[in-house]
Amino acid sequence: MGSDKKSVLTVVVVGVLMAAIDTTIVILALPTIDAYFHTSPSISIWIIMAYILVLTVLSAQVGRIGDRFGRAKMYNYGFLIFIVGSAVCGLSTSILMLIGARVLQAVGGAFLSTNSSAVVSDHFDPHERGRAFGYTGMGWNMGAILGIFLGGVLTSINWRLIFLINVPIGAVILPIAFRKVKDVIEKKKERYDVAGSIVLGVALTLLTIMAIFAMTEGLTPHIVEFLGVAAILFAVFGILQRREKAPTIDPGIFRNRVFTLSMLAGTFQFIATFAVLFILILYLQGVRALSPLMSSVYLLPGYIVGGLLAPMSGRLSDRIGARVPATAGLLLIALAYFLYITLLTPTSPLYYILIITLFTGLGSALFFPSNLSAIMAHAPKDKYGMAAGVNRLLNNVGMVLSFVIALTIISIAIPRSVALAIFTGTQIGVASGSVFSATFTKGLDAALLISIVIILVSAVMSAVRGKEDRRALARE
Repeated sequence: MGSDKKSVLTVVVVGVLMAAIDTTIVILALPTIDAYFHTSPSISIWIIMAYILVLTVLSAQVGRIGDRFGRAKMYNYGFLIFIVGSAVCGLSTSILMLIGARVLQAVGGAFLSTNSSAVVSDHFDPHERGRAFGYTGMGWNMGAILGIFLGGVLTSINWRLIFLINVPIGAVILPIAFRKVKDVIEKKKERYDVAGSIVLGVALTLLTIMAIFAMTEGLTPHIVEFLGVAAILFAVFGILQRREKAPTIDPGIFRNRVFTLSMLAGTFQFIATFAVLFILILYLQGVRALSPLMSSVYLLPGYIVGGLLAPMSGRLSDRIGARVPATAGLLLIALAYFLYITLLTPTSPLYYILIITLFTGLGSALFFPSNLSAIMAHAPKDKYGMAAGVNRLLNNVGMVLSFVIALTIISIAIPRSVALAIFTGTQIGVASGSVFSATFTKGLDAALLISIVIILVSAVMSAVRGKEDRRALARE
C-alpha cells in the first residue's frame, strides 16, 4: 500500500471512527440532556432521529454531487461541516437549537459517509478494496466502543463534551484531508437532475418522518395516507429517472447482478439487525435493571471482535469474492439471534450475552467489508458516488424500517412510550421483577424471530449473487 493510499485510508478511517463515536455517545447522554433542558424522551429522541432523517434524505443526492464536483472535495467539505456542526451542538442553549445543530452535523455526515466509499474506491483497485473496507469496518467498531466509554465518562463531566470532542480531532485531521485526499479521476461535466432530486428528497422526507411517527404512535390512518403519497412520489421519481439524461440514480447501474444483489443483501441486513441493539438495551435496562453504560459494556465483545477481524475478512473477499464470507457472516448473525431467543430469560446469566455477541461480531466482520467491496467493485467507475449514495440511502431506510418493525412487535407487550423511555435510559428496571417481565421478554423474542427471517432472506440474496474475479475487474 503506497504512502498516498495510506494517507487516504487513515483520513477515511478517522472520519468513520468519529461518526461511530457520535452515534453511540449520544444514546448514553440522552437522560442527562433531558434533565438539563427539562424535556422528555419523545423530544430528545429527535437528537438521534433528525440525524438519521437528514442522512437518509441526502445520501443519494450528495453521492451524485460527488460524481459531478469531485468525490474527494465533497468528502473534505463534509468533514468540515461535520466538525462545525459538532461545535454548534456542544454550544447549544436549547433543545431545539441542539436538534437543529444535529441537522447541520448530519449534512456534513452525509457528504462524509457517502463519499468515503467512493474515495476508497477511487484510490484502491477492486482486488484491494476488501481489505481497505475492512479497516473502515474496524474504525466503525472501535468508534462504537470508544463512544460507549466516552459517553459514560464525558457525560458525567459535561454532556457538551460528547460533541466538542470532535473539534480538536477535526483540527488535526482536516489539514491532512485537504492536503492528501485529492480527486484522481476527471469530474463529470453534466447538468444536475434538479427535478429528480427534489421529488426524491420530498418522498424520502415523507417516508422517514412517517416511519419515525409510526415508531412512537403506531400506523395511524394519517400516517398510512402520507406513506401512500410517498409511494406515489417514488413512482414519479422512477419515471423521471428513465427520461433524464443525467439522472440522480441511473437505473442502468442495477443491470449488474452482483452489484444489485449485494446492495439488496445489505439493505435486508440493516432491516434485520439495526434494531437488535435497541432490543438488547430494552432487555438489559428494562428487565435486568442495568444502567445505560453497563448495558453497553455487555455488548462490547461483539464490537471488539468485529473491529479486529474486519480487515482479515476483507482481505479474504479480495481473494475469493464476497459470496462465501458474506453469506457465512449472515448465517452466524442469524445463529446468534436464535441463541438470544433460546437462552435469554428474565433471570438467565448475563454472561450469555457476552458470549453471543462474539458470534454477531464475527458475522459482521465477515459480512460488511465483503459486501461493500462487492458493491463498489461492480459499480461503474464514473458513478462511484452514485453507487455509494444509493447504498447509503438503502441502508438508512433499512435502519428506520428496522426500528419500526421492532417497536411495532414489542408494543404488543409494552407501550411504545415505555419502550422509548427504557431505550433512552429514563426508565430503568421497569419490567424487573414485575408480573409482565416474562411477557416483555416474549415480545423481544418475537422481534428477534422476525429479524432471523429477514436476515435469512438477506443470506439467500448473498448466496445467489454469483462469483467474482476482482483482479479481472481491475484490468477492465
